[in-house]
Amino acid sequence: MGFVIGAYRAVEHLGGAGSGHRSSPFWRAQDARTVEDVALTILPVEAQAQVREIVDAAEVIRHPHLLPVADVVEDETRLALACPWPRGGRLIELVRRRGLLSVGEMVTVVLPLAAALAELHQAEIRHGWVCPEAIWFDARGRPLLGAPAVGIAVAAVVGQGALGSADVAPEVLRQARTGPAGPAADVFSLASVAMFCLTGRSAWPADEPADVLVQSAAGQWPDPPDDAAPPRLLTLLRSMLAPDAHQRPDAQEVVRQLSAAGSAAPEPIRLGTGPCPTPASSKRWWGWAGPADEDPVEPAGDQADQAPPSIGDRDPSSDGRASSPDVRDDDPSAQAADDRPGPRARRRGPLARLAIALLSALLLTVLVAQVGNWLGDPPPPAPVAAEADTDWSRVVAELDAARSRALASADPALLNEVYLPGSAAATADTAVIDGLADNGWRVLDGRHDVVSVQVLEQSGGSTTVAVVDTLAARPVVDSAGRQVAATAARGEQRRVLVLDATDAGYRISAIGPG
Repeated sequence: MGFVIGAYRAVEHLGGAGSGHRSSPFWRAQDARTVEDVALTILPVEAQAQVREIVDAAEVIRHPHLLPVADVVEDETRLALACPWPRGGRLIELVRRRGLLSVGEMVTVVLPLAAALAELHQAEIRHGWVCPEAIWFDARGRPLLGAPAVGIAVAAVVGQGALGSADVAPEVLRQARTGPAGPAADVFSLASVAMFCLTGRSAWPADEPADVLVQSAAGQWPDPPDDAAPPRLLTLLRSMLAPDAHQRPDAQEVVRQLSAAGSAAPEPIRLGTGPCPTPASSKRWWGWAGPADEDPVEPAGDQADQAPPSIGDRDPSSDGRASSPDVRDDDPSAQAADDRPGPRARRRGPLARLAIALLSALLLTVLVAQVGNWLGDPPPPAPVAAEADTDWSRVVAELDAARSRALASADPALLNEVYLPGSAAATADTAVIDGLADNGWRVLDGRHDVVSVQVLEQSGGSTTVAVVDTLAARPVVDSAGRQVAATAARGEQRRVLVLDATDAGYRISAIGPG
């Protein structure tokens, strides 16, 4: 059922946002260039002018908790909007996998998304796609709301029904009669998301827009149960769900109340125990990775020997997620049984263990040499005002993606798209890739999760930026595509990059500690 458009191979039809809409445009896909999962939105190519105009208008708003549209591609019949698929997965799967969120975790989700909506509303843009299916988490549990352009484009081209009905404000469905819905509709949907976090149920038990219209007209209005949250927070949620849109607080007021003293304190999102919640397509092709905050677990022998399961071998009741019949997060006995080696389990041979030891020694040597270069560096300068016409976050992301391609293809020549030739960082990564290639290995998906980029200094054609990022465990595979090891995950780290302008774009000339 999959297809290819541009560099993207669609692997899972996700269905509508809780609506079961037959014409759902949402897919999970894989970028052939980076082996990275992406979220694809498929629309008719005839709407390309309208869609591109929507993307250009919506993408002027950048916020750390809003996902961007990373690419727009087309073929003879289809137009695709490609967005990142963060590694923590979506809220919808998180709640179904590990159960309800605590009040503090709910605040962690809602507070930053309210801030993102406030910035959109200030620019007179209604997001229109606030629902559990459109909220992702990065590897650290930071919530990220789907690209505004996606919701606006789908509503305009396919129809509101494709965006789901369970979290929609009724005035959105009455726009043809009452006029355009305003920002208060997003506030209603955000309260519905909060209800889903706390109770597992959204505002409406609805599969189609008509269900919402009937229930709201009959006065069957959503009301969180009294024991769902502390009284002060419950009062806020009920005001956000008010039938009269004019009686709802705006997004900035939601931020103020959630941030006020005495409100529930945010808590870190627990992404769940057991296997790291990587995208389903990654699980099918690479096997399970360990949790991001734990040491990677070596794959069992039977896992390495088995052929990847068919894309069609997933549980139809799992809402598009790959099934894992042998492991359940809520069944400790099943997890314990899975930990026992199967009849085909085998230990890695001595040559493989020696190769891994040599590779580890090589990586350690390179790291020590690089740290030695860093020790004499002066402290980073204070931040300065950045050039307004350069998106440094995008520059860093593009360089990181190019480095990931070099690791995935085991081709050090591709590092010319990342570093200035002869730089210490280029030499270090070349040694890593050569060491992997000697064993016939390569690292899949070596991208970092960039948290922030800050300009520190600019001089001539050189710009110094401070980058805060994290790195999840990554699979190391052999020439046959079997996982033989995994890189170690690390938490948040600050590094200083020196970026030099060249005719081919920016290149990294030096990397230092933050």
